[in-house]
Formats: sequence, structure tokens, C-alpha cells
Amino acid sequence: MPDDQQRSHRTRRDVLKTTGAASVVATAGLAGCFNDSGGSDSDVEIIGVWADAEQEDFSAVMDYAEGETDLSLSYSSRTTDALLSNTLVDYENGTATADIVVMPSPARVMADGENGHLADLGDTWDAENFAVDPDRVSGEGGVYAAPFKMDLKPGFWYRKSFFDEHDLSEPESWDEFMTLLADIAEIDGVDAPIASGNGTGWPLSDITEGFFMRQENGAELQQNLINGEASFTDDRVTTAFEEIKMLHDEEYFSVTRDFGVQYEYFWDGSCPLYFMGSFTPAQDAVQDPSDLGVFRMPGGNGITSSINWLTVPTYSSNVEDAKEAVSSIVSAGGQEVWAERGGFIATNTQVPSDAYQIEVMAQLPQLANEVTVVPDLDDALGDPFQSEFWSQLKGLWASPNTDVDDITSSLDTAHEETLSE
Repeated sequence: MPDDQQRSHRTRRDVLKTTGAASVVATAGLAGCFNDSGGSDSDVEIIGVWADAEQEDFSAVMDYAEGETDLSLSYSSRTTDALLSNTLVDYENGTATADIVVMPSPARVMADGENGHLADLGDTWDAENFAVDPDRVSGEGGVYAAPFKMDLKPGFWYRKSFFDEHDLSEPESWDEFMTLLADIAEIDGVDAPIASGNGTGWPLSDITEGFFMRQENGAELQQNLINGEASFTDDRVTTAFEEIKMLHDEEYFSVTRDFGVQYEYFWDGSCPLYFMGSFTPAQDAVQDPSDLGVFRMPGGNGITSSINWLTVPTYSSNVEDAKEAVSSIVSAGGQEVWAERGGFIATNTQVPSDAYQIEVMAQLPQLANEVTVVPDLDDALGDPFQSEFWSQLKGLWASPNTDVDDITSSLDTAHEETLSE
């Protein structure tokens, strides 16, 4: 990492805001800890899933918003599972976990909005200046969220220096991809060619969706699974899982590790390929983002995107202040702050292209333009499908001999149940 970037990281650590002694707060006993009677030392309290370097980057965005609004902002991090579960408990009890909740799932946004838990944020952003349609998070109660960070899942990340050292090149076909995996597997120090990151079931879900989209009309398949015009009994879904099992048989997937920890194995060359999102350059283990390259899933005609949505619980005592903060955070100026630091793709189209100072980040929009960009499957559908999808994938990675028909049957049942709700 260049010296000026190291100094920048030290500065951000010095100004990092947290709501307690530690940046990651224990989740036990969260429900009801912040309610409409107050209890926060700052004007606007924010929770989300960003931690470590991403939390530092968001801290810089908060600095910008504070300068624009005269508000005082604070942030604390939660795991995805804790954020989803604890906010739901609080909402059902009529309390707000925070003034602003960064929600990664549009399905959850819609459910919370339709249940009266979320304020209308339609006046905090002008859809003409954003790459996202408000219809994705709109209902009878208005527009339930504002779009901030957009994560593209472009494909397999690798270190250019590793490829150069071992005379490797990006594959342009499935056969070349299989040859690449075989060549990497023979390199001393490699545990497995592909890193298997895990959390509550993602990013195993991300790479699996990549296999869906390398099938015939794969982007259309993914979109149709979301809108209910396709099912998990589709032969293409079966083929995708058979391809995944084949790579397991060849021992091309690593053991599963927490997705953040897995970056360390990716960076040291133990697992040289990692199918992950555009937040990759911002990870702590990535010491030199300029050394990153990325290539799409061979044969795929689509890539997924997910949005980090800012929501404001109706139970907050600071709804108007929170809405003012949201407006500043999602503005072009607010989003540009993080875009300049890397690992961020803006949803605000007014952010200038030269804000992406890391070469690989500037290339991602062009990579996306080559194919169809579709929503993240499990985020778009939500539960009960999402939980079942994650469970099945964790089971498959733990026991690769699992029968594909058993997997698709369970997913089809959960898919139909989700669509019927």
C-alpha cells in the first residue's frame, strides 16, 4: 500500500466514530436498547454491516455529512445476521435500534415498510440522478429507503503479481478456466485455487449465482427466478449445481472460512481466486489495491448487484434529522468521498468518473456494461428462501456428495413459499 494511503488509513482510524468502547457492539440484549425516548449521545445514530476498513471509509462520509448538515453522526457495526434479526425484534416492539439502519436486503426493506416500520424517504433523493429505480423499495407508505453503496459481484478477483509470477492469464472460455484451475492447483503453496468465503451463507451464494448465470440465458434465468417465472426445477439450475460439485470433486474449492478472514488466504496466495464483490479493494488484507485484477465467470452473460439501502425507522425520535443525514450521505458529494477511497461504486450518477482512483474500480462499470446486471437473487427474494438457500449451500460445501435433486427440491419448496407470501 502506498505511503500516502497508509497515512490516510491512520487518519481515519484517529477519527473513527463508535457508539461505545468498541466498534463492533455485542448483539446480545440489543432489542429495545435504543428507543423513541432517546438514549443516544449523538443527534443521529447509524448501524450497518460495515466493519474495519469499510467502517473507516464510512466514517469519512459521515464527516462530510456533518460538515454539510450541522448534525452529529455516530456509527456502529453489526453482523448481517444480528442486524436482520435484532432490528426485526425491535420493530415488532415499537422501538428503533438506531435512527438510520443500513439494510442490505430490498425484500426486508419492503417488508419493514409495508408493516409501517419505516419512514418515507422519497424526498431525500431524486431518482433522475440515481442508477436505481425507487420502485424496488416503494409501497403504499412511500419510498422506504435511499440507495447508497452499490456492490457489483463482477467475478473472480486475483493478484496480478501472482499471475505474472506464474505465467497465468485471464481465461476467455470455460475450457481455459478449467485449465487455469488445474495450473493453479499445481503451484507450491496453494491450498486450493478458489477461496470459499462464508458468513451466514454468503458469499457462497454469490459464486453460486455466478454459476446460474453462466448457463444458457443465465441472466434471464436469474431474473425469472426472482419474479417467479422460473423455478429451481429448471435444468439449468441442476447443471449449475453439477458444475459446482465437479469443482469440489477436483478439490478446486478451499475449505470455508469467514469471508473477511478468507481475504488473508487470497492475498498470501494460498487461495488465489476469490469470487467476491466490488468492496474487495477496501478489505484490510488487500495491501495494494493496484495489484488486483478481476475477470467474469466464463460463459456468463450477467453479473449481480446489490444495494446498501439507508432506512429510517418510524420509531426514532430523530426522524427529520435522520432524513437530513440520509440526504447528505447519498448525495453526489457524500458518495464521492468513499468512491475516492476505493471498494465503492456509487448509486448516484452525478459522482464523476475520475473519483474512482483505483484502476480496477474504474474498470468495473465497463465490465458491467458488457453483460446484463441483475439483482442479487437471495437478497431480492428474502426469507424463507434466503435462509434455505444459505443453509443448502453451507451443507453442499461441507458435504459435496449431497444429491443435487435434494438441493433443488428443497430450494424449490422454499422458493414457492416465498413467492406466495
